[in-house]
Amino acid sequence: MQGARALMWTAGLCLGAIAEAGPPEAATELQDTFIRVHERIAPSVVSIRSLQKMPSQPEKTSPTEPGGWVVPVEESRYPGHTVLGSASGFVLDAERGIIATTRSPLLGPGGALPAAFDVEGHDRIHVMASMLGGEPTLDLLFLKITVPVDGIQPDFTSIAWGESDQLKPGSWAFLVGDPPGIDTFFAPSVLSGIPRRDCYQENLQASYLQIARVIHPQVLGGPVTDLEGAVVGMLMPRRDQPKIDPAQQIVQFALPAKIIREIAAPIIHQRSVESPWLGFSVMSREELREEIGPRALSRMSRPPVGIYIENVFEPSPAFAAGIRPGDFMTTFNGYPINSPIEFQKYFYLSGPGAIVKVETYRDGTVRGSELAIGTRPPEASLPEPSAVNAESPTFSNDRLDETKNQAD
Repeated sequence: MQGARALMWTAGLCLGAIAEAGPPEAATELQDTFIRVHERIAPSVVSIRSLQKMPSQPEKTSPTEPGGWVVPVEESRYPGHTVLGSASGFVLDAERGIIATTRSPLLGPGGALPAAFDVEGHDRIHVMASMLGGEPTLDLLFLKITVPVDGIQPDFTSIAWGESDQLKPGSWAFLVGDPPGIDTFFAPSVLSGIPRRDCYQENLQASYLQIARVIHPQVLGGPVTDLEGAVVGMLMPRRDQPKIDPAQQIVQFALPAKIIREIAAPIIHQRSVESPWLGFSVMSREELREEIGPRALSRMSRPPVGIYIENVFEPSPAFAAGIRPGDFMTTFNGYPINSPIEFQKYFYLSGPGAIVKVETYRDGTVRGSELAIGTRPPEASLPEPSAVNAESPTFSNDRLDETKNQAD
């Protein structure tokens, strides 16, 4: 309720400002801006349905059975198939037919990955798509357009990427989606929160943008744009299980564009559908400075390059190799690492099963380790959006707590 009041108060301020500036000119200018944003992003937004084959059923022969359409309306394009789930998405690469969306609303029973997807473009033309890869921890899925269903190719447009790092609380955010059917969704809002972490290995929610807005549930997977219509995030299902019906949740979460942009190519290249896992979470030096303060950071022994290892999971490949909270990772497979996003790009490009070389720094000593990238175990995974988080994973970050005490 407080969030709703805040939105009403914000809207009141906007209307008040328009009234002071002169209703015709100011209101028209604001309206024209919204229209330009919609016109730019709409050709890139799609509606997605996952499909599964139905068991064959005998034809109706008895006149006493209830009547209905011979071909059910929802099966007219895909006879013998039923819809598993629906979501929105957006076009990363129109020439190659690559689409990004969220994963969990499209899964089958028991979390099974569907074999086929129906994609409807803004021009209402349908095509089939197949899966290119995905990331369960981030709830991401990448699809590739395969077969025109309506006999013609849809007119897709690739998105333009925005700079999610430049956003601040109060920045304009436009939420866009295309639920199945005739419904469309376009809503202006403002950011209520920005990410506190680039690395999502331990605390995924801290890596999200937060937006004050109620949405249609099938808008999940759709883009969030800035005032230029450039994509700065993807609307995602919440995993923190707020005790409120999804249709009434006033705060929505969006995965920042910079994470999607950096890991999309490696995931698609590997055709991976698993979350790679080494068992540690990291922080940038800027995040570490905010966490412990500049004085404590200045007293800390640290290398010229590298990112801070905030936490380590036990057991994990990292823990077995002797990597501990408080170390700095300086190189990954020979590449100098200066930011969490840079690390994640090389990490996903390697993929599960790869043997990688990692150099870490501790108290003036550089140490090399070889680690086998595994897949994220259930005990270290966040719950699916429909599940309840019964237990928290066992992490240890004693050295960071010790450094915090020094800052205090």
